[in-house]
Amino acid sequence: MSECETQDHVAADEASAEDSVESQDEAVEPCEQAATEAQKEVAESQEEAVDEADGLVELEAARAEAAANYDRYVRAVAELDNYRKRTVRMRAETRDEILRDILLQVAPILDNLRRALRQETQEAELLKQGVELICGQFNDVLKGYGLAEIEALGQLFDPEVHEALAEVPDDEHAPGTVIEEMEKGYKLNDKVVRYARVVVSKASAES
Repeated sequence: MSECETQDHVAADEASAEDSVESQDEAVEPCEQAATEAQKEVAESQEEAVDEADGLVELEAARAEAAANYDRYVRAVAELDNYRKRTVRMRAETRDEILRDILLQVAPILDNLRRALRQETQEAELLKQGVELICGQFNDVLKGYGLAEIEALGQLFDPEVHEALAEVPDDEHAPGTVIEEMEKGYKLNDKVVRYARVVVSKASAES
């Protein structure tokens, strides 16, 4: 074989080797792409699994919180119902105690009224004195519960505590003065519970 032929064979072998390498590179590239895509899919699936797990954890936490809130709600409703029942019971007991106290304090006054009715006397003054004593006893009982009489007779008319039933001409009193008390008025702890019903003076026609 001549030197030229040898060189040609060497060149051909080198070209063939280069073609082989290129073909191998071309064959490797699709494999690498496939591997990369597979890795991406695995990573995405792992992320989805993590997200799903996180979602399940959040869902369980939300369910637990909802159950706890419902339990607190049920307890609060039960406590409110028990409080309402206790309040009603306490009011009833307080009312019974107040009525009992009033009865015990009014009973002696009723006894005095019965004694006055049994008295055989024709002296009006004595009878009047007895009734005045009994009225004083009643007032003392009422004051013990914070109930006080409203001053009216001789006072200037006050619509906050008085109710005028009539106006009568009167020269002896200044206009607007209470000259007669038809019904007693009362305050309970400084709050009017019954207005005093009164007759009020006014200037006469001659004046």
